[in-house]
Amino acid sequence: MKKIISLIVTVFVLSSLTFAVNPKLPVAQGNTNSKLGFYTVEKAGMFRMIKGEPLRSYYIAYENSPDSIIVVVDDSRKKIKRYLVISEELVIEYVCCKNVFGVRIIDEHFEQEGFSTTKHKLDKQQYYHQRVITREPICEIDCIKLISVYYPKLIKDYMKIFAMKD
Repeated sequence: MKKIISLIVTVFVLSSLTFAVNPKLPVAQGNTNSKLGFYTVEKAGMFRMIKGEPLRSYYIAYENSPDSIIVVVDDSRKKIKRYLVISEELVIEYVCCKNVFGVRIIDEHFEQEGFSTTKHKLDKQQYYHQRVITREPICEIDCIKLISVYYPKLIKDYMKIFAMKD
């Protein structure tokens, strides 16, 4: 009986480690409710950026688009988690602090690392609409899911930019 329990525990631990080590397993999936179709979020491993600090990062891919985005998570500040969203078209920042999650223009912290928001590609109406997306406390994965749905809309003519697959 002890051997069976030991074997079960060993298999459970090894399978848990396999899932934890494999960054390509989907972390989240969902529907964008747009022509982009479904999105898939995968861990991208560590992304070294700010003062040599390793930051968590995620890839977001869309069912009907060849383009993907990278989300880098910076939780170095107390009670504030920042999400740097990077694509070929637009770099923007989402912030989660206290009970508010929303978008903002890149601040000087990320600008020092060479990132900035290209304002002529930014849809200002969507930007102001997304300043506060929710006032509920949410976890990191829920923030990434919201970014997956809302971010493409920040790009002017995003349906043309995120060229659809045939």
